[in-house]
Amino acid sequence: MIFAGEYEHRIDPQSRVAIPARFRIAFINGIILGRAYDECIVVYTPKEWERAASDIARQRSTSASARKLARLTFSGAFTGKLDRSGRIVVPSQLREYAGLGEDVIIVGTGRFIEIWSTDTWTRERTSLISQASEIAESAPKINQLPTQTEVEMDE
Repeated sequence: MIFAGEYEHRIDPQSRVAIPARFRIAFINGIILGRAYDECIVVYTPKEWERAASDIARQRSTSASARKLARLTFSGAFTGKLDRSGRIVVPSQLREYAGLGEDVIIVGTGRFIEIWSTDTWTRERTSLISQASEIAESAPKINQLPTQTEVEMDE
């Protein structure tokens, strides 16, 4: 599943947030919440968590930055299951880390989703929009469309 879109949600008094209905099927086997590297919470499917965790675990243990990344990532990871209403409890450590209040924005980012405080997401979105051209220009080139010459050679 490709996660996309922005969804306004609320964290209820029991610290639960509903995962958007269109995403819930992806979390049928569990859900992992953790500290994102920005001011938000990252939400993984078990498969995507395994991929991310394996990448981090393969780093050299002699590297101080790799050890810090592992501590940041693994100490803040919480596993769970969605309840019958498609909600997950957001642990207080993660709510505090991301500065979450009652109102949150759930953002699809392709392979995972993020939970942002409304104010922080508004600032981030404004920044993304104002820098869109620069971001696109400096992004890694993935699956570029073939040039006209390459298309002619393939035919």
